Parts: sequence; C-alpha cells; structure tokens
Amino acid sequence: MVPELLLALYSGALFMVVFLVAPTLLRVKENKNLAGRFYGAILWRFYGVAFLLLLLYLVLGSSKLYALVLLLGLGLNVGISYWLKGYKRSLGDIDLVPYQDPRRSLFRKVSILSTLVLFLNFLLSFYFLVKLI
Repeated sequence: MVPELLLALYSGALFMVVFLVAPTLLRVKENKNLAGRFYGAILWRFYGVAFLLLLLYLVLGSSKLYALVLLLGLGLNVGISYWLKGYKRSLGDIDLVPYQDPRRSLFRKVSILSTLVLFLNFLLSFYFLVKLI
C-alpha cells in the first residue's frame, strides 16, 4: 500500500508541474525572465521531493525495475535543467534577447524538450501505477 501511495504522489506532482505550473508560467508574454525564474525555483524543489519519493519507492516497493526507470527519467530531466540553467546564465535577461535570435530559439526548444520529458515521465509513472493497482 505504501509503495503505491509514493508512486501516486510522484505521479500527481508530475501532473501538477506538467499541466498546471508549466503552461501557466511559460506562456506569459511579458516578463518571461521572471516567470522562468519562478518556474525554475518550483522545478528544482520538485526534483528534491520527486527524488525522495522515488528513492523510498525503490526501497519499499516490489518493482525495482519501475523505480529505476522512473529515477532514470527524473535524472534525464535534472540533466536537461542543469544545461538550461547554465545556458540561461550565458544569455542573461531573456527578455532582452530578440525572439528570433538563434540562441533564444535553442533555449525555447530545449525548454520544450524538458517539459516533454516531464510529460513522458508522468505517462510512465501513471502507467506503472495503474499496472500495480
């Protein structure tokens, strides 16, 4: 029962990030720099909670393979976020970089990739949860 609850919490947290937080903050037209900072702060806090949930699921759950796959997906997201964080530092204030600038375009594409990987992690965690219940 506890492992399924941990997986449900992880899946629910992913749902919140992918379907509520990301669309709300990343679709603003003005002050994208501020919105991105808020999204980044939320995302890094989510990673800590998610890692803890998955680590407990790995220890307490019967399906170690599911836990390892989900940890790998989370690790991929953390890696993408580290790259985005460093690239953002090199760009400075994103609002000052022209929208069509190739550097901003690359940042936008990798940001979308990060959200897509989060979405795939959500689908995978939800599938594992349904399969376990």
